[in-house]
Amino acid sequence: MSGPVASAARVRYYRPVNPPRELLLQLARLVGVEAFTERLGRPQTAEPDDEALRALIEERLEHVARRLVEEAAVSDDVIDPASAAAYLEDRLRTLGDVITPEQAERLRAAFAEATAGW
Repeated sequence: MSGPVASAARVRYYRPVNPPRELLLQLARLVGVEAFTERLGRPQTAEPDDEALRALIEERLEHVARRLVEEAAVSDDVIDPASAAAYLEDRLRTLGDVITPEQAERLRAAFAEATAGW
């Protein structure tokens, strides 16, 4: 039997083109299920690319910020502004490459303003 078809130096791995289903479900909750479905289809079956998701997030950024604040408010792990900020950073990491750095900064600013008195 012969060796591998391609050498290790020639093998390339690419991340999936479509985001994982769990991420789509989370994004649908953040932007609003109705808005997501109207624009991209049902989150359980939609296959949008990252650019389509970024555009929807951009359009609904204020709604996303409010939903993140609401999530933090009901989280047992959030007890003060510092833990709220940590919660937000964890959620932003979860969103990964789907959200742009500029969108992340605007979300941080809106979140910090909304949670300043916590």
